[in-house]
Amino acid sequence: MVVHLALTELRLLFRKKLTLASVLLVPAVLCVTAWLQLRDLPASEWPVQLGFTYVMLLTLSVFLVATTVFTARRQSLVLKRLRTSELSDNGVFAGIAGPILVVGLAQSVIYFGVSMAVGAPVPSQVAVVLVGLVLGLPSALLAGIVTAAFSRSVEVTQVTAIPVLLVAMAGMFMLRSPDDMVATIGSALPLAGPGELIAEGWAGSVPIVSLVATIGWLLVMGFVAHRFFKWEPRQ
Repeated sequence: MVVHLALTELRLLFRKKLTLASVLLVPAVLCVTAWLQLRDLPASEWPVQLGFTYVMLLTLSVFLVATTVFTARRQSLVLKRLRTSELSDNGVFAGIAGPILVVGLAQSVIYFGVSMAVGAPVPSQVAVVLVGLVLGLPSALLAGIVTAAFSRSVEVTQVTAIPVLLVAMAGMFMLRSPDDMVATIGSALPLAGPGELIAEGWAGSVPIVSLVATIGWLLVMGFVAHRFFKWEPRQ
């Protein structure tokens, strides 16, 4: 049942123009940009660029898609009907979220592969990069579910998603600050931590603050999603 639901959701992802753009257009543009503009980038500057782009992929292709999909499924009563099926609540979430995570992982791997093909160095700390991938995708997914919990309709998500997008981008810009305090605060912001894990892992170090903050945000967002997500349309 979970696999059948996941395959159905995967097909639906490619039918909606908004999700199709997020799933296909965004990573395609990023790969073309890497090919055209970043080929001559010095090896020392690639890690920061890869971390920043990873956060863009998380926000535009995982967070926004998750927000839209979960809001739409709730408003169309799909979630309510699925709860009366053989699936458990966790099975429903797994079936809907699975394709989003798989697509996000594929996009990230393809982008990193294209980047290395056009000049990016091999990551120095592969384990740290993998941790960034493993923690970043569910972080963006849970952020989307939390945002959906407070969104009455798909149209409203265009407003409710803005704070998360701004915070994630602000965190990545703060990480580039020469001020250590500003950079530390940036690494602790939601969705910025995984980008820092990618960047520092590529460069050869382990960002402890980003790792702890990312795990902390995962726990917080998991609690909020469990506490406030509604299975029926919000009034």
